[in-house]
Amino acid sequence: MRLSGKRALLIGAATGIGRACVEDFARNGASLVIADINEAAMAEAVELARAQGVVAHGIACDVGDEASVRDAVAFAEKQLGGLDTLAFFAGLMRTGAIDTFEAATWDAIFNVNARGTFFAAKYGAAALRRAGGGSFITTSSLAGLRGAPGMTAYAAAKGAVIAFTTALAQELAPSNIRVNSVLPGWIDTPFNNPAIDHMGGARAHGEIVQRIVPLGRQGTPAEVAPMYTFLASEESRYITAKSMMVDGGMAH
Repeated sequence: MRLSGKRALLIGAATGIGRACVEDFARNGASLVIADINEAAMAEAVELARAQGVVAHGIACDVGDEASVRDAVAFAEKQLGGLDTLAFFAGLMRTGAIDTFEAATWDAIFNVNARGTFFAAKYGAAALRRAGGGSFITTSSLAGLRGAPGMTAYAAAKGAVIAFTTALAQELAPSNIRVNSVLPGWIDTPFNNPAIDHMGGARAHGEIVQRIVPLGRQGTPAEVAPMYTFLASEESRYITAKSMMVDGGMAH
């Protein structure tokens, strides 16, 4: 029960890596609010957490809407009696060659990945400060460090999240708030389908993964979730401003 007594808001956690974190946080005793634009999946995640015997609530949230994120933070703080952890999972990936890439698609990618992270920090920092400190966890990607053909917008947005994380960690350190980012590599989740399609489909993608990932396979959401649990726990109380890679050895 590494998170016993911890109160966490998980934004964009209805599916994928976020859903795995709901399970792991609940398994470790955290009280949860799950905020997501996918209300049906969010409701399922809430029930999943409650089945493990923890307090869990859900709220609809559009991370591109500042008021929606503000309201989600306020709801979580009220329902849980304060916040010790805020983890942001919401993401959007689209691929395409730069000379045909639409500006509207570029903006949409930044709206979710970078702007949404900013809104979560803007309102989450005050809630964490009121609790006496805590942990703010962003989600970037190895793409934010090295990118790939056809993924310029996604790489740029996730690179922005990494830079934002390191700067925010310095700003919030005096308030005893730690800020870290998790950088997944190739994780087996439908979120990556646009990239897989751009790479030529599942077979071509599988061959590439075997070639570039030292462990020779994709990871699973359940293999990423414990990193978030660690960063939310007291075990990581002297870790801030870090990019924590869960990538099967890709970034070596």
